Amino acid sequence: MLFIFINRIKALHISLGKNNLYRLLTLGLVSLLIFSTSFYFCEKSINPDLSFSDALWWGFVTCTTVGYGDYYPLTPRGRIIGIFLMLIGISIFGFLTATIASIFIENKLKEGMGLMDIKFNGHIAIIGWNDKSRIMLEELVQDNPNRNIVIIDEIEKLSLNHKNTFFVHGDPTKDETLLKANIPHADTVIVVADESMDNYGMSDAKSVLICLAVDKFNTNAHLIAEVLNEENIPHFKRANVNDIIITNQMSSRIMVRSALYKNVSHALKELLTASYGNEIYERKVENEDIGLTFKDIVSKYIENYDSIVLGIANKNILLNPDKNYIIQEKDIIIYISKNKL
Repeated sequence: MLFIFINRIKALHISLGKNNLYRLLTLGLVSLLIFSTSFYFCEKSINPDLSFSDALWWGFVTCTTVGYGDYYPLTPRGRIIGIFLMLIGISIFGFLTATIASIFIENKLKEGMGLMDIKFNGHIAIIGWNDKSRIMLEELVQDNPNRNIVIIDEIEKLSLNHKNTFFVHGDPTKDETLLKANIPHADTVIVVADESMDNYGMSDAKSVLICLAVDKFNTNAHLIAEVLNEENIPHFKRANVNDIIITNQMSSRIMVRSALYKNVSHALKELLTASYGNEIYERKVENEDIGLTFKDIVSKYIENYDSIVLGIANKNILLNPDKNYIIQEKDIIIYISKNKL
């Protein structure tokens, strides 16, 4: 949050410079100093108690048209000075207020049109916008509202209601779009298949191009891609995709489980959403757990965390491994819980 705030202040500073507001402010301060000094020398003879700091105070409240009335001109020359200072103050502060407001409005419009460059690091990028992307965004925000999420798509405008969610407009197969979204410093990239294309083959081909472009800029990002045709999986593997999701295959298998076992689909729905019930999480093994058996770790999670361990992840995923499996240093615990540990 602090990083985003600093970047916005920098952007405001640049915008103020482009609109010559700093020159205008300098002109205003110089005018304030000149007219306040003139007021001081004009009024000093009539008001011996008037100090130079009092004159500066009068100049400031006059040019901002506040006019508290604690100091006011008594001489004709002092009143003429006050008139000119009021006219200058109205012009300068009115123009300043209008310009700053227009800068904020312009930046807000640019955000909605995806024209702003992403400056922060460690974000999640979702490439492609459709109903599935919208569900992903909702789940990610539900899991962690403070996580920065960037949507990349070719649509002209996108309104995002959640904080820390940003839109970048452009062709995700092109380098300039990915650089605008700061893909080189993204933590996770999700490539959603473009189902608006004529056939699955063309859609997968576009996704492969995007994955290759992402891998070119960031080999450390966790790259996830949706595949429509299972035959295209080898192409995604060559693009160094970490997780390949075959959505049609997954939905078909869930439907089969539901047909065979009536309550399984309800359990899966609960585990796959952050909006209610239990969820599936993963956690690095703690030093004190190294050397324990799988049976011991299951008992510990039930007793201490009210959670159920499903399995272990290392080079492979071991669901419900042998009870005598020894927990290793680099193991990841996969567990079910109501809250993330």
